[in-house]
Amino acid sequence: MISPTEVRKTILSILYQGKASHLGPSMSVVEMLIAIYSSLDLDAIRSKKPDRSRVIISKGHCAAATYSVMAHFGLIDFDVLKTYHQDGSFLAGHVSHAVECVEHSTGALGHGLSVACGCAIGLRNHGFNKSRVYSLVGDGEIQEGSIWEALMFAKHHNLSNLIILVDNNKISSITKTQDVIDMNPIKDRFAGFGFKVYEVNGHDVNAILRTIDRIKAGSETSVIICNTIKGRGVPFAENQPIWHYQTLKEKDYQLAIDALENGRKL
Repeated sequence: MISPTEVRKTILSILYQGKASHLGPSMSVVEMLIAIYSSLDLDAIRSKKPDRSRVIISKGHCAAATYSVMAHFGLIDFDVLKTYHQDGSFLAGHVSHAVECVEHSTGALGHGLSVACGCAIGLRNHGFNKSRVYSLVGDGEIQEGSIWEALMFAKHHNLSNLIILVDNNKISSITKTQDVIDMNPIKDRFAGFGFKVYEVNGHDVNAILRTIDRIKAGSETSVIICNTIKGRGVPFAENQPIWHYQTLKEKDYQLAIDALENGRKL
């Protein structure tokens, strides 16, 4: 199993070297991404087989986490990863399909789930019944109306091959999500659209994997609400909205690395 602690150390390194932001939203999704990529046929991804499963990171602000996890799974070379957010690099601050093995460019929030629905219905229509589409969305992002249009479409067409994971870290870019639009209880929102709803600890890879397996064994349109902590693993950044935007100074970087190496092992 890929170590969440090592992934977080990689994220910190590329954010610090690239003078990049989005620490908070990257740290909250580490276990979710590990679970998603653990569920994939990576050889099919590398060779771009038509029946490969797809990953759509609708929450495009977690590019640093996405690329770091992909590197740990061997989909991105670590030497390339070191160029993150630097001049001339394809690895920009939002997820981009200019990067090998990335399916779709995201960061304009609210659109990725619609693309994921298109992928899901396309795979099904081609008879690729074992292929899945994973869509990772943010809890701030689900305040976008286009998300709910996509959910209506997914339920109407019974896209049981679509697996939606919600990063429920309860903080958007500048404040608590409930202070912008209160979506609580989130579980009831999805259930009201006819989805089978699972709720898990979003920092427990095995719990997420078990839930993915349950969805694969069933035939319902499903969503996994992953309860997470924004900035997870970096004590001074946890649950602090400013770390959506703030960049790491050398002192911050060392404190964060020390916390991961000497604190709890995630």
